[in-house]
Amino acid sequence: MVVNEIDFFDVLDNSKMGVFQKKLLLLASLGPFSDAFNEFGVSVSLVTVGVLFHLSAVLVAIMVASYWVGVAVGGIVGGVVSDLIGRRTLFVYDTLGMAIFALFSALSFNGTIYFITRFLLGLFIGLDYAAAVPLVSEYSPAKIRGKVLSVEKVFFKIGGLVTIALSLALSILIPKNIAWRIDFIAAAIVPLILFFLRRDIPESARWAFDTDNTKKVSEINKKLEKYGLALNVSKIPLGKKRTLKENVSEFFSKKNSKQLLYIFWIGTGYALTVNIASVYGTAIFSKLGASGTVALADTLITAFLGLFGILLMLFIVDKVGRKITGTLGFFLTVIPSALFLITYTMGIITLFIAVLAIGLIFFINVGLIGTLMYIPSVEITPTHLRGMMIGWDKLFAFGLALPALTLYAAVGLKYAFIFVIITSIIFGIGTYFFTIDSTGKTLEESQGFDYLDEELK
Repeated sequence: MVVNEIDFFDVLDNSKMGVFQKKLLLLASLGPFSDAFNEFGVSVSLVTVGVLFHLSAVLVAIMVASYWVGVAVGGIVGGVVSDLIGRRTLFVYDTLGMAIFALFSALSFNGTIYFITRFLLGLFIGLDYAAAVPLVSEYSPAKIRGKVLSVEKVFFKIGGLVTIALSLALSILIPKNIAWRIDFIAAAIVPLILFFLRRDIPESARWAFDTDNTKKVSEINKKLEKYGLALNVSKIPLGKKRTLKENVSEFFSKKNSKQLLYIFWIGTGYALTVNIASVYGTAIFSKLGASGTVALADTLITAFLGLFGILLMLFIVDKVGRKITGTLGFFLTVIPSALFLITYTMGIITLFIAVLAIGLIFFINVGLIGTLMYIPSVEITPTHLRGMMIGWDKLFAFGLALPALTLYAAVGLKYAFIFVIITSIIFGIGTYFFTIDSTGKTLEESQGFDYLDEELK
C-alpha cells in the first residue's frame, strides 16, 4: 500500500516562513554561530598555543583538532539520543555544556587540559547539531528547505568573522597569550543566552508522530495553533516507539546503505579539503612571514570571501540541486589550490597570492560543499533516524579534521596542497555519482515513503 504522506504535513511543507519558523531558525542558527566562534577561535590560538605550551607543529595540530573530534563524538551520541527522546531536550540543555567548557578551555594551563576542555566543548556542539538541524528541517517549508538550512551556515560564517575580528582587536590591544583566552570566554555568552530563549520551542511534530508520542503531539499542536500552524491530528498516522537496537539495526541496514555512502562521501571530502583554509590558513600566513596581527587580518579577509560563497548558496541551492552544487564545489576547489601550489613551488608566492588562494578556497569549498553539511543528511533519512544521520555526517566532517590537520603539519605546505588537489578531484567524481538529490521534495517524499509504507501494511 502506498501512502502519500505529503498531505499529512501540508500546513508545514507548503507554508511560508512565519514567525515560528523564523524564531526557530534564529535560535538554531546561533548554535553554528557558537561552533564557528570556537572553531575560528581555535585557529587564532594556533599562533600562540604551540609556543605557550611548548608543543611541536604536529602536537599543536592534535591539540587544536581535539575540538573536532569532540564534535564528531557529540554528533553520534546526540543523534542517537535525539532520535530516541526527541530534539527539544538536547536543543535546550546542550547550551549549558557549550558555555561551561568554553569557559574552562580559556583557563587551560597546559596542552593536556587544553585538549580535554576543547574536546568536551566540541562534544556539546555536536549534541546541538544532532538536535537543532533535524528540528529546523522538520518545520521548514519543502520548496525552500535548502535555503532555510543554508541560513545556519551563514550564521556559522558570521560567528567565524566575529571571533576573528575580536581576536584581531584583542591582539592589538593586549598580549596575544592573553587574547585567545578572552576570545574563548566570549564564546560562552551566546550559549548562555540560548539556554533561556530556546525553552519556549516545542518538540518536533514529525518526531512525535513518528514515535507514537501522543502526549507530545497534543502539547506541540497547542503551541503551533498560536502561530496558525495547527496540524490535522486525526489525518496523520502514528508511527511506533523504537528501541536503540531497532534504530541502530535499521540505520546500518542494506536499504540505508546508499544514504550512508553519500553522507560519508561528502563529509569526508569536505574534512580533507576545507581545513587547509578554514583552520590552517592563519598558520600558512604566519609561515609566509606575516606577523600575528597581519595573519589575523588576512584570515578575516578570507573568511569574508567564505561568507559570500554561502550567501550565493542561499539563492541557488534550491534551484540547481544538491548534485551540481557538491560536484562543482570539489572540482572548483582545485583551481585556487593549484594557484597556491604552483606559486609556492616556484618561490614566487606572496601574501597577496596566498590570501587570494585561501580566500577562493573559502568561497568555493565552504560555500558550496560546506552548506551541504546541513542539508542532505536530514532530507534522505526517515524521522526516527534523522539525528543519527546528522551524527554520521559530523563523524566524518569533523572527526577527520584531526588527521587532516596532522597531515598538513607533517608533510609541509607543498605536499599538503598536492593532497588537497588530488582529494578534490576524487571526491568531485564520487559526489556526482553518489548524490541522492532531494531538492524541492518533502522530507517524506525524499524517502519514497518506504518506511511509512512498511508500518501501515
